[in-house]
Amino acid sequence: MSCMIFGTTGLCGREILKYAEKLTSFANITSVTRRPFDSNSVKVDLVVEKDSGRYKNIIAERRPNVVFSSLATTRGAAGSAQAFVDIDFGINFEIAKAAKEAGAHTFVLVSSTGADANSMFLYLKTKGRLEDAVLDLKFPRTIILRPGPLLGERDKSKGFLNDLSATVFRSFHGNFIGRNVIHPIYGSEVGRVAVHLAQTPLVSTSEPVVKIVSALDLLSLADSVAYLS
Repeated sequence: MSCMIFGTTGLCGREILKYAEKLTSFANITSVTRRPFDSNSVKVDLVVEKDSGRYKNIIAERRPNVVFSSLATTRGAAGSAQAFVDIDFGINFEIAKAAKEAGAHTFVLVSSTGADANSMFLYLKTKGRLEDAVLDLKFPRTIILRPGPLLGERDKSKGFLNDLSATVFRSFHGNFIGRNVIHPIYGSEVGRVAVHLAQTPLVSTSEPVVKIVSALDLLSLADSVAYLS
């Protein structure tokens, strides 16, 4: 089985790549990024492409069975509200459309807890719109992960407030409040669950298979698939 990963320089994407490399079920892995990074795996093909408009061509050429997208930004990092939407919705949706056209049977989207197309908050509204648009494509299998606050070491800071909140949320990880109220989660845990679910054999059905994993369920699943650690 082949897979393609978008967002591998990010917190969740690099963990998806790490865990996908460990499994024999993924014989060929393509990582598509805007900037280079190191990987010593012989089964990983690193594609550096700064022009997101070419992503659809890369997908069409490689025709992966599974596509993971953990591409994400913030309004501050993007520079404006429209730039944020263009990246978080626009690029992700173009990736999903190209994956469907290329025949991918499974699409895995890293979204966010609280995603809702009717939200008054731009971030959650954009995430919700993207989820709805991806579901409308009707992949044979769609997996949407909705993590809570993400923890882990980032290659690039997302700003002082983001770094500060991550420090605060880290103190709740694993305790009662964290598991039942706030749901902070490490990128490695999200990556583990994403790969585990994607490599599970797809049972042929007449209707598309949709699996939406809540922040709480992500934490539970991460514990149960520790075999990938």
